[in-house]
Amino acid sequence: MSIEEKKHINDVSPLRFLSAVNKEALKEFTELRSVIMGDGVLTSKEKLLIALACTIALKCESCIENHTKEALKSGIKMEEILEAASVAGLVCGGSGFSFASMVLEVDE
Repeated sequence: MSIEEKKHINDVSPLRFLSAVNKEALKEFTELRSVIMGDGVLTSKEKLLIALACTIALKCESCIENHTKEALKSGIKMEEILEAASVAGLVCGGSGFSFASMVLEVDE
């Protein structure tokens, strides 16, 4: 595991928890995530935007932060993130917009 991967695990609470519980489960989860989030019929960029919208709909604050950072790091523009966030906010009704606005709070 690279230093960057270790840092990512330490920065993301659910991954840090899974690593503490069972390192093999973390490895398998990471491999599954790589397969699912890689390019396929949908591009990895499209999948990242879907994942971000889902975390907004689920109202998971740490997930919103982590997926926003990952999207920005992968080159997705803030305008694209805001559009995906607005779709999630619309799906959830007005309350979703308060969680959609959290993408504006993430430090690049």
